[in-house]
Amino acid sequence: MKKEQKYIVAFSIVIFTFAVAKYLVPAEQLPMSFYTFELLSMSGVLLLLFYADRMFGKFRKKIRKKDSEIESLTNNIEQLKHEVEENNSFMLNEPVRNVFEDIDNLFVNLPLFADKKKFCNKVLSILGDNCEVIIGLFFVYDKQSQNFSVEGNYGIQKDEPVTPFNIGEGLHGEALKEREVIVLEELPEDYFSGYSGLGESKPKHIYILPLASENTAIGVIELASFKPLQIKEHWEKINNKLSEIITEQI
Repeated sequence: MKKEQKYIVAFSIVIFTFAVAKYLVPAEQLPMSFYTFELLSMSGVLLLLFYADRMFGKFRKKIRKKDSEIESLTNNIEQLKHEVEENNSFMLNEPVRNVFEDIDNLFVNLPLFADKKKFCNKVLSILGDNCEVIIGLFFVYDKQSQNFSVEGNYGIQKDEPVTPFNIGEGLHGEALKEREVIVLEELPEDYFSGYSGLGESKPKHIYILPLASENTAIGVIELASFKPLQIKEHWEKINNKLSEIITEQI
């Protein structure tokens, strides 16, 4: 619109000049062409004002359209907020499912313990899928090396060495010796990193879970998570079921 504004100013100056001339010069001394140019100048200003009004009209329509789009987006955002609030309310009020109510069905159709890696990985997979586990390790006794070494892992992205242990050695050996679950909330700096939707980060909780029958030390399951798990309270039932399956096969 800047060009049109310049034209309007120019024509206005011309009209003002004509008006001054009419005031200073007697009408009978002004030629007919003077009035012709005055009329053309006034017509030009009117045409430019009409054109400018049309342009402003289109501009106002665009503004109204943008306002309508903003209002629509605002309504959509409010609707999404409402849906999120409803979903959160539903999730908060939904009864927590206890996956350990039926241990028999939880560990149904496990592979034979003779294939230790397959068996251990399957157990860790079940626990990982049902307990929000990030990292899992399954140590079992190896007759050849006469220590407990890793036969299964879950959620570990790299082949990182894990130190074997014997009963009474370290936290894993202590848990197996005492038949007690150990829970850690201060993790070592060199502990494995877990992966979530936010990227790679260290787990916050470690559960060292001894697996043993009445007379046999079978192994240790280690689970790590970003948030507290309820597995300690149910470990006795899980231990009894898994140790029963394993001791029947060895």
